[in-house]
Amino acid sequence: MKRAEHGGNIYEIVQRLGIKEEEIIDFSANINPLGIPKDFKECLLLNINKIQKYPDPTYKDLIKEISEYHKIDSSWISVGNGATEVIFSMVREIKPKNSLILSPTFLEYERALKKVGSHIEYYELQEKNNFQIEDDFFNKLHDDIDLVILCNPNNPTSQLIVKSQMKKILNICKARNIHLMMDEAFMEFVENGDQESMIPLLKDYERMYIIKALTKFYALPGLRIGYGLSSNMKILKNIRNNQEPWSINSYAAMAGMVLKDEVYIQKSKEWITKERKRLYEELIKIKTLKVYPPSSNYILFKYLGSNKNLKEALLKSKILIRSCDNYKNLDDSFYRIAIKDKECNLKLLKALKEVSYED
Repeated sequence: MKRAEHGGNIYEIVQRLGIKEEEIIDFSANINPLGIPKDFKECLLLNINKIQKYPDPTYKDLIKEISEYHKIDSSWISVGNGATEVIFSMVREIKPKNSLILSPTFLEYERALKKVGSHIEYYELQEKNNFQIEDDFFNKLHDDIDLVILCNPNNPTSQLIVKSQMKKILNICKARNIHLMMDEAFMEFVENGDQESMIPLLKDYERMYIIKALTKFYALPGLRIGYGLSSNMKILKNIRNNQEPWSINSYAAMAGMVLKDEVYIQKSKEWITKERKRLYEELIKIKTLKVYPPSSNYILFKYLGSNKNLKEALLKSKILIRSCDNYKNLDDSFYRIAIKDKECNLKLLKALKEVSYED
């Protein structure tokens, strides 16, 4: 099975250009620009000797912190080496014969489903509707579907399925015994995201699974720490029994402490609210861009200019963006950019305007 290509492959770019990593402004990876929480960084340095010992194979402390943060039973939590491992392990245990995903969406869902031989149906999001799901989506939830996977907010479109729609989807799935997997890896970036999350409804539906990660909001992609939430004890037990030992390293096992960092969390939410609005309002002024309203920390746009490869054009200014040409239902005119700090965002806007002027 071919490996999916994602954003954030800055290593390939700097090698090709013959420059240093710090010379590139990377808009291709959707990571909180505030960086690693200060207290956690200090904790890592103080506990450097933990690398000499095996981590706790039950990850008791990590699970306890996740449990307290989400106010759920610790037995409902499965941790993994990044959200992707959790997705693959849950799909493996559900073993859906027929599944439904959005198009476009995060590429690893399709890979996980194909790995278990699932027949995949696609709901094609429409550009004319800003890539939002419409009422015809509910018709796709027929009795032959075993599993629905939804990324909320969706990646790469940055569109949110609002809670009223999610509840309708959940009720249909419940009535038809369909498993529902919700990937909420970017929900912390959503305005009032805690109110949009489906976590409070886990207790009412044991066929619902929620994927979370510390990768994006807490700027820890290198640690590879994700987790799944569900009240389905049978599925979770099977995941634990089939999981390879020590899939999470000692440093990642300490990462649960970031969930207690209220100052960092509040500062991050204030940053995204301000910069998302500012960057979006400036982008829509550029004549060669069709920009779709974002709900997370990344923005999808369509490039209308004559320059055939906007990514390569911006690399001349040492700016890396994410081409979306390998997503189903998108072509090489679509790009995704992360929302970064004000200074970096201004440099991106300047470069985009220069390329637009050349058109």
